[in-house]
Amino acid sequence: MTVTLAILVPLLPFLGSAAGFLLGRTAPGYARPLAVLPTACSAVLAFAVLALQGTGPGTDAGMRLTPTGSVPVDLAIHLDGFSTLTGALVGVVACAVQIYSTGYLRDDPRYPSYAALVSLFTAAMLLVVYTGDLLVLLVGWEIMGICSYFLVGHYWETEVARSASIKAFLVTKLGDIPFLFGIFALGLDAGTFRINGILTAAVAGDIQHPTVVCLLLLAGVAGKSAQFPLHTWLPDAMEGPTPVSALIHAATMV
Repeated sequence: MTVTLAILVPLLPFLGSAAGFLLGRTAPGYARPLAVLPTACSAVLAFAVLALQGTGPGTDAGMRLTPTGSVPVDLAIHLDGFSTLTGALVGVVACAVQIYSTGYLRDDPRYPSYAALVSLFTAAMLLVVYTGDLLVLLVGWEIMGICSYFLVGHYWETEVARSASIKAFLVTKLGDIPFLFGIFALGLDAGTFRINGILTAAVAGDIQHPTVVCLLLLAGVAGKSAQFPLHTWLPDAMEGPTPVSALIHAATMV
């Protein structure tokens, strides 16, 4: 039950995003309900997952995505008190952003694409929070990055917004490159990308050069959360619509 609900939490805003992109031009009147309702339902389910999981032992579930001939990739979920609490907070912020945006951007002709991108951003954040596999986490991580690029550059007709979106993309990608190598190093040393397996390997001392790996991962986190010296993109990112600022700040905390 808990795992099923957890799967629906990121899936609902993803489906809302897909529907928003498909119907944004042909039926723009559906943009607002497709933005708000799936996100609101996702937030409610996130609180249900939080209540069901509580502070008990972690819940893990997964399935093999594909054989790779080396380190396998799994679609996995890991739920504990911290991840479910974070998921609930993300759901609340994302729902508030979508509701506020219906009024803030009511006269914006590009609202349907904006709302769909916010829903996709929300789904990616929730995927990062709930996943139990580092490669799946990386997928959500990069989707957040590309959504940030488009949302920061929403007012692309102005030069300052175009510059801000490019800067946000390039600076965060500067941190994502070492982050990617850090994930690969962990997977190769542990023989799995599953987070629990990596933690087990770390306790057993099977991770080679753990300090270097930690620094590689820290570079990615510093870029996404706008920490020194990769902090310069965040002030410029405020050129996007005001609700985007709240969403980006929530992403930096995730």
